[in-house]
Parts: sequence; C-alpha cells; structure tokens
Amino acid sequence: MPSSVAKEIIDGRFVLDEVLSQGGVGTIWRATQLPHGRQVALKLLRAEVASLAHLRRRFAREARAASRLHHGNIAAVYEYGVDDSGRMFMSMELIDGDPLTCLVETGISLFQVLQLSDQLLAGLAHAHARGVVHRDLKPANIVVAGSELPERLGKPMIVDFGIAALLFDKGDGRDTEHGEVVGTPRYMSPEQAGGERTLTPRSDLYNVGLLVYELLTGRPPYGEHKGLAVMSLHVHEAVPPMIPRPDLPIWKELHDFVMKALEKQPANRWASAVEMRAALKPLLARAQSDPQAHRAPRPMPAEPDARPGTLEENIVSQPLDAHTIPDMPMVWDAPEATAVASFQRIPFVGRPRERAWLMDMVQRVRRTARGSLVIIDGEAGVGKTRLTMWFKEQVEEQGLLQGHIGAFTRGSNGGLRGLQEVLASMFATRGLTREAVFARVTDRLEAWGQAPREDAQTITDFLRPAGRAGDARSALASPQVLYAAVARAFELASRAKPQLVILDDIHWAGAELADFLDFLAVELRHRAVPMMVIATARTEDLAENVALASRLNGLSRYVGETVERIPLGRLKRASGNQLVNALLPVDEALTDIVFERSGGNPLHLLLLLRYLRNEGLLEWDGSSWCARDVEAVRDAVPPSLADLFRVRIQQVEERYGTGRRLSELLHRAAVAGSRFAYDVLNAMVAIEGDRDRIAHFDEDLDRLLSEGLIVESPERRDDWYSFSHALVRDYVLRDAGGPRSVRKVHKLAAKAMEQVLPRAADNHALEIAAHWHAARVPEQALSWYRKAASAARSSFMLRQASEAYEICLELMESMLGIDSATGELGSALKAEGAASLVAEYLETLVALGDLYEGFGDFPRAENAYRRIVRLVAWMGAERRADGLGALSQSWLGLGHVAWQRGDFEAAHWAFERVRELIAGDASLHETDEDAARGLARVAWHRGDYEQARALATAALGSAALRNDDDGRAESLWLLGEIARMLGHGEEAFEFYKESLALYRLEELPIGIARNLLSMAQLARYQKNFAEAARLYREALGRYESLGDRRGAGHCYNGLGDVARFESRFSEARKNYDRALDIYQGIGAQYDVAVVNANLGLTALSLADFEGARRFISSARDIIAADDYPYLSAGIEYNLALVEALRGQDEESSVILEKVLDLSERIPIADLDYAQPLEQLARLRAAAGSWQQALTLWEKARDIYRELDLLEDLARVEACIRSVR
Repeated sequence: MPSSVAKEIIDGRFVLDEVLSQGGVGTIWRATQLPHGRQVALKLLRAEVASLAHLRRRFAREARAASRLHHGNIAAVYEYGVDDSGRMFMSMELIDGDPLTCLVETGISLFQVLQLSDQLLAGLAHAHARGVVHRDLKPANIVVAGSELPERLGKPMIVDFGIAALLFDKGDGRDTEHGEVVGTPRYMSPEQAGGERTLTPRSDLYNVGLLVYELLTGRPPYGEHKGLAVMSLHVHEAVPPMIPRPDLPIWKELHDFVMKALEKQPANRWASAVEMRAALKPLLARAQSDPQAHRAPRPMPAEPDARPGTLEENIVSQPLDAHTIPDMPMVWDAPEATAVASFQRIPFVGRPRERAWLMDMVQRVRRTARGSLVIIDGEAGVGKTRLTMWFKEQVEEQGLLQGHIGAFTRGSNGGLRGLQEVLASMFATRGLTREAVFARVTDRLEAWGQAPREDAQTITDFLRPAGRAGDARSALASPQVLYAAVARAFELASRAKPQLVILDDIHWAGAELADFLDFLAVELRHRAVPMMVIATARTEDLAENVALASRLNGLSRYVGETVERIPLGRLKRASGNQLVNALLPVDEALTDIVFERSGGNPLHLLLLLRYLRNEGLLEWDGSSWCARDVEAVRDAVPPSLADLFRVRIQQVEERYGTGRRLSELLHRAAVAGSRFAYDVLNAMVAIEGDRDRIAHFDEDLDRLLSEGLIVESPERRDDWYSFSHALVRDYVLRDAGGPRSVRKVHKLAAKAMEQVLPRAADNHALEIAAHWHAARVPEQALSWYRKAASAARSSFMLRQASEAYEICLELMESMLGIDSATGELGSALKAEGAASLVAEYLETLVALGDLYEGFGDFPRAENAYRRIVRLVAWMGAERRADGLGALSQSWLGLGHVAWQRGDFEAAHWAFERVRELIAGDASLHETDEDAARGLARVAWHRGDYEQARALATAALGSAALRNDDDGRAESLWLLGEIARMLGHGEEAFEFYKESLALYRLEELPIGIARNLLSMAQLARYQKNFAEAARLYREALGRYESLGDRRGAGHCYNGLGDVARFESRFSEARKNYDRALDIYQGIGAQYDVAVVNANLGLTALSLADFEGARRFISSARDIIAADDYPYLSAGIEYNLALVEALRGQDEESSVILEKVLDLSERIPIADLDYAQPLEQLARLRAAAGSWQQALTLWEKARDIYRELDLLEDLARVEACIRSVR
C-alpha cells in the first residue's frame, strides 16, 4: 500500500516508505533509517494521542522500558523520541511473519504449541526480569517469523510491550479509579478485568494460559462472549472444559498445566515465567518423542468474530487486519547502538571477572543456603549500578533470585530510605494506606512462614510511620527491633524464594544503615538465609560521610565469611574500546582519542562521544564515524565533566529553541530532589505562575526525558523521576543562580510537596522541612522538623530523629537568642510567648540526650544534658522552677551515661543530684525512683550489696504507693539480681517470679525477657543445667524478637556456660562465638571481656593452658582501666589457676594475693569462681602449701554454701578436715 507521503522524513533520520498498519494509537510505517539505509518499522503516534500530555509521558515510559529488552523472542525497540514538529515516534525491528491468529485458524501440532509456549515464556522471563509487564498479550501481538508449516514453526516474536494499552487510557493514569480497565476483554486476566491498576507478571502468565488453551481448542475459553460480559466471565466463572481440536491430544498433565495458568487468584499461578517454563519442560520432552504430538490438526472454520478487538475499537480504532500485512524483511541482527543519543540504553561491556564472580556467588548462596553481603565501590561513573542491574536481570531471568531495589539519594532523605523501598517492593505496599500495609505485611509473613506477631506492626511502622511522639527513653531499643524484624522477614522470604536485595548509592545513607548491615552480617553467619545483599558506594562521597564510612569499615571483620567487597576501577583499554564502538561505530584513531581523554571512565567516555557527535566534529565514511579533523577533535574535547554537562544542556536548548526554559526546569527538578514526583514538579511550576513554563511543561519534560538528562526511577514507575546520574544534578545545583533564586525555588518545592503529598507527609516531612529551612522560613521549618523527628522515631530511625532535633534546637536558639555554647539567654526570652518555646527547647534537649544515650553516643548525650544544666542556671531563680523537670531528667541522663561507662563515682554523684533537686516535689516521684534505682545499680556493681538492697527496696515501696506496676517490676528484678549475687537463690527466685508476673500483666516484653535471663543465670549457678538451658532459650526468643542484640548475646553466652559445665565443649565454643560476634558488633567491651574469660575457661577444661592464658589475659586487658570488681575477681582467680597449671607458681601466688584481698571486701557467689579456687587449693596442697590450700578451700566452701550446692560443699569440707 504505497503512501503519498513516503518520502517524508521524521526526526531528520527516518524516511517514510509505506504504511504497514494503522490502529487506535497511531500508524506503523516501513521506514529507512539514514545514513545507514537500515529498514525499520516506525510507529508514529496519532496527533490527538500525542497532544495529550499524560499519554505522551506514558508512551515514552513504555517505549523506554521496551527498549531495554534484547531477546530473540521480543521485537526490538531501537529508538524513540519527539521530532522538531512534536511528533512522537518509535523505531522497531521489522519482522516478516504471520500473527498467531493465523496459526490458530490453520492449526499447529501439539509439539509446536509447546515449543511456541516455551519461547514465549523465555521472552516474558527476560521482560519480567527488567520490570516490564506486557499487559495485552494476545494472538495479534505475537508474530511468528520464518515459519514453514506444518514442518517448521518458526520464531514467535512478542510485539507492542505496553504500547497498545495507550489506546484505552482516557485520562491521567494516576487518577484511574478501581474498575477502569485497560486491555483486550477476551485476553484479560481476572485481576485486569477487575480493574487492578498494578498488574504483576502473573497477569501475563494467565495470558499464556489463554493462548495455549486457544491453540489446543481453536477458540478462546469464553469465545462467544464480548466486552463486559467476557470480562465478568474471566473474573467469576470457571474455565470451560478444554475440548481439543481433532488430532490434538491433551494429556492430564497438560490439562493441569493450562488450568494452573488460568487460576483466578494470581497467587495460585506460577510465581514467575521461569517456574512456568520449568513446569513445561517435561511436557515438551514427552511431546518430542510422541508421534501423535507432531500431527497438525485440521484448520478451524473461519468465524466473523475470530479476531476480537477492544471495548472501544469501533469508536477510536481502525482494526489491524493481520492478513493484509505486506511482506516485510526480517532483521535478526542486533539493533545498532544508539545509546550515544540517550542515557537510556548504554550497553554493558567488560567486567568479565566481576560478572563471573557474582554468578558463582549466587550459585554458592543457593547451594549452601548461606547469605552474603557484597559491597561494590568505586568512583562516580565507573558502572557500579550498571553491573548490579545487569546481575539482577540475569538472576531474575534465570529464576535464581527475586530482586528488590532500594536507592539512597543526596540531601535530607538519608537514614534507611533505601531499605524502606526494598521492603515496599518485597511486600508490594507502594501506594497503600497504613491499614492496608499492615494487612499486606501480615498476610505475606504468614504465607512465608512463622514470624513473631509484632513483626508486622514493626515493619508497618517503618513503612508508614504514625508520627507518635512517645517517650524517647522507652524507645531506645527501637532500631534493633526493626533490624531483627527485617532480618526475619528476609529469612522467611528467602526460604520461599531466594532473594536479592540491592541498596544503591549507600554513600548517601545514614549511619543506621551500617548498623543494620552489621546486624545482618552477624545473622547471616548463623542462619540459613539464601539471599544476596549488594550495596553500591561512590568512594569519593563515602569518604565525606565519616559516620557511615567508619561503621562500614567495621564490616571488614566478616570479609571472607558473610561480607565480600568488589572494588570497581576504570575500564581497561580493550573494554573501553568495546564500549566506544557499542555506543557509536567509530574508527580506530577516534577510539583511541576518546578512551585516552576519558581515562577509561564509562560515563566520561559516553559524554565525550556524544559531545563530539552533536558538535558536528564527526563524519560518516560509509562504515564508521571518524573525526573530520583529528587535531580539532583533540582540542575541542572539554576538560571536565562539569563542562561536558554544561555543553550538553546548551546543545539541547539550542536544538529545541527553548532559551533557558529547559535549564530552569532542570533547576526546579534538582531542588525538588534526586528523585521527584511528576505532580510535585508540575505543582512547583503551577504555583510559580509563569505562563510560558506552564504551557510548555509537559513538552519540556518530554524533551529532558528524550535527551536522557532525567529518567524514570528504576525502582518505581508511577511518574517518579530521577536524574540520569547524580553528577548531572550536582552540576545543575551548582549552576542554579544566586541565593535569592535558590531560596525561591525551595519555597516552591515546600509548598508543592505540602499540596501534592498530604497523605504521605510523614514519609516526606524531613524533605519538606529542609525546603522550608533552605527558603529561610524558620517557623514552617521548625514545625516540619518536629513532624520529621516524630516520624523518624516512630519508624525506628533514631539517628535521623536526632538530626531533626538538632536542627529544631538551632532554629529555636535563633528565635530565643540562646548561645548554644554557653547556654546564655538572649533578650528574646522576655518576649510574649517565649516561655512555651523555652519549655519546648528543654524538652527537645532531653529527647536528644536520651536518643544519643540510647545508641551509645555518650559525648553528644552529655553535651545535650549539660546544655540543659547551663540553660536552667541562666533562667534565674524566679523561672528555674519551670525547668526543674528537664533539669532532673538531664542529671538522670548524666548518671546513666556515667554508669554505662563504668564511672560509678560520677554516676553516684549524678543520681544523688537528682534526688536533691526534686526532694519533696510529689510530681516528680517517678524521677526520684529512677534515681534511686540508678544508685542501687551503682552500689551493686561496686559490691555494696546492702546499700543496693536498701535503695531498691525504697524504690519498690515508692512505686507501690503510686500503683506504678512498671516501677515495682523493675525494682523487684533489681532486688532479685542483688539476692542472686549474694547467693540467696530462693529469695532471688521469688523476686524474679513476682517481677515477671507484673511484666506479663503489663505486656512489657523487655521486662519479661530480662527476668527469664536472670532466672536462667540463677538456675546455672544452682547447677540445674536443663532448666537453665530452657530459660536461656526462652529468653533468647524474646530478645531476638525485640532485636535486643545485647540480651541475645547474654543468652548465647549462658548457653555456652551450660554446654561447658556439661563438657560439651564444641557446642560451648559455638555459642560463645555467637555471643562474641554480637558484642563486638555493638561495641560492648565489658561483655567481650566476659566471653573471652569463658573461652579461656573452655580452653582450660581442654588442658589448653596457653589458649586459656591468652583468652583470660585478653579479658583482663579489656577491663583493666574500669571499676568492675566482680568480673575482675573471676578473671584473676582463673588466671592464677592457669599460671599454676603452667608451672608459674610465683606469678600465680602474686595474682592470688591481690584477688583474695579483693574478695574480702566483695562477696562473690559464682560457680566459675568456686571451681578454680578448689583446683588451686588441690595444687597448693600437692605442693605442700597447706595453709594457702586451706584458705582457698574455705573460700570455695563459702561460695558453695551460698549457692546451696550441698554435694560440692561436702566434698570441699572433707578436704578441709583432711588438712586440719
């Protein structure tokens, strides 16, 4: 069908030769691409479609997605864009073949049906691995090339990935109501017919089932029905029985295969095209050897309705008659590289060693069910993300892992935002309300396996923070709760299907991410979790994120076990040359110039090549591009990336004649964020009110997308965009103009986000606050930073909350005239309403101090508390009462910090100061009890048990008077600890029992776990090892569900003790090692010393005296500078024994003399202390030192008596009698 406008040229490159077909979306032409003369199929959107902004965006989005697909069963998309006349086009592979509708009518053999299905599933697996779902898979969208029926099937090719669905889109897809449907009624999945907006790959698998059904029977399942009627049948009615065409066998296994594909519920179909293809393989093998399966059936009689169309075909579309498609040459060669014109399709070359290593690693993970954390780092532009995305596509296409992506961005998003995106993908919660998120997470966790019931709530709070304020000190363990819940979710999901988690650009993350990765690295060592976690980092930016970098360095202790690192350098010359020619075929001389000037950096190389072409410095010689003038090319190459970006943007603006409009839109996008929503950017332009920008907004956005300056966010496709590379945004921000202009755009961004994201405000509060702050609107900034801190705390990102609180303090200090260094008050304090702001300032300081104390940043915690002390001192006597509550809380916090540091003198002073300040103030009784318990802990650790008992008893009485069950429970537990240390086992048990009952009544899991642990320790002291092990395990389950790593470490240490006492030394070492991993990961040095001492005792039991000395000496070195008399005594007792066993009697005696003096002052009741005393006594007796032996046996006797260990007591008393 020759066209009268066959010589029209589109975009200066495509000569229109003839019309191939027309449809509701546009026209497909046979075209010749200049200058190469290649024949392509060129789709031009109809003018009325291209004029609708949302359809243009959707067309471009779908075309970009389709262009990423390179598979033998998918028609290739080469290029897409908008020409100078505003026409949208897409060039595609030209295929010579028949649509599947022809094969349905003529019929093909069963073997060919299964062959075709296998190839379709291979193509779909490739597409689904790249995040592309077809959504309109039907006979008309499958073309079979090179068929010679009935002998040869040919090659089925899937066409129109997502493009045909444009026909049905009447408005902005973001406003589509549930019930509006996109697709062809006869070939819709039930969820598609039911109006589900987000279709999964399982929808395409339903369509494969429909195609197989139709090929086997000659008709679609509901072939006599149309439109809404057939849609209803897909949703509600069972699939009619398959009546095969004559001569086609349908085995039971084949019937079951088709019926599973046609299940109404997506969850009941195969999980992926890979799994469905694997289920097809046995059927294909059987058909290959079955002669009947190779017989072609008789053709079906033609029917008027044989090729059903769409709901609106008769209104807006001229149907495509597949039988009138003229002969088209088939092009099987790979599409010519055009990535130089865009960022969208940069080919991936080189990195053979890294690719092979990653593929080997995934096989190891699957084989051993042991997870691995891989950190890929390198400079900007070397291809870290590209390597990672290649790996994700490979493993998903092969069905090895299921991938999820989370990215971190520069600016105020820090924290754990990328981890939130991973979980949103894993649980499919994007766009859901908080209630719906909770239901979805609960359902998924239950489907994957057993998980603590609190996990669903924890993950929901993380994904959809409720913004509750709460008590900071009560939430201090929250990050560990989150880490544990996420680790368990990863474990459950990975057991259902091995998982891949990608955390991109972690150099922008907060320190919490490193804490989580450390937590996960430890868990992966000890749990069977078949998953890979890949994190990418830009080295130059990571170096500036000191807090994150130092914590990530701590992961090095796991390298070779659960952590691996891939340093990614620049490309070598061979790979660089390969990339140059993949981007644009050029001659050897030009290849050398481009590689040398780029230094092998792939991004720099791309920008250089594109600059040279766009500047007209290259010419086509008939086979490749070459330099018009080599020396001119050398001189013209800009020296820096920043210059390349500047020139690139200038070239784009000159090409479209937009003046500065594109630069200004880029600036607004850059201020909006590394990633931004279409609605936010659109609202910014609308609020600004510039008519020219408003009128050209969608057109300009299309241009930026077509030119590859911005792209769709890879992890979400719902009109969210990002810059093609972070360096592009960095350049745009640096070139943004003066401060006043920048403040204006930040104000636009703040207003737009408030307007567009009201339901998601908690998730974006920190970004909105940062915009108001940059716009210098302090009142609005303070309000949003408060919301951001609250949201961060309720979603477990306490470090991010602390950062928000710090900025709140800066803003309030500016308003009040407070000198943060001295605490001196300015004149603003006397202003009207200042008192409430001062009170809020003090409350914020308390919250900040408690947060810093909670995650062990003691210097900052002390600074926050001392600022309160200074500020209240400046308030004057008449106003000091207003700050009394905050002041007492600050001294309480200082006491806690000092106690945790082991500075018991300072802790004692601070707790006493609290009690002095609030003496007689009935409103602060709870604070007074906290201080009394703090003093009791100090006395307990110093060995002053009577003082500790008196203080804890007083706190118990006060809490009872106030009916404070929490206070009573904590005081009772403390009294139990003191009684246990004194060897009063029965009394301790009663205290624990009563405390446990109160905690169970209050449903406070941390209190329950604490008492179970203490009861386990008591049972161990009493040699009731079976009961001790049971209690340790029960406590361990509680601590792990809470994410309390230190508590879990105590349980593993206790289980190690039990195994050691029962001579199960291998199991003891395993538990001690697990405890040591945990303690080292959280920096708990005291606990590290305890485990080292226990490892020494294990070595001692195995007669490894050198190993025992090494471990125990290490424990002594750790606590040498601290005041831990109890632990010191145990270490010294056992070290004295080790030296004696090594024959170092003099050294042993020196140690003993020191520790015996200590034990006179501190009562010690511990089995691990009695046993070395008894052994030392035997050694001394054997050496004839009877008096020293008697002294040691008497010490051991006293401990056994306090522990009520009658058998041990009788044995030692017999030894004493033998001496006397």
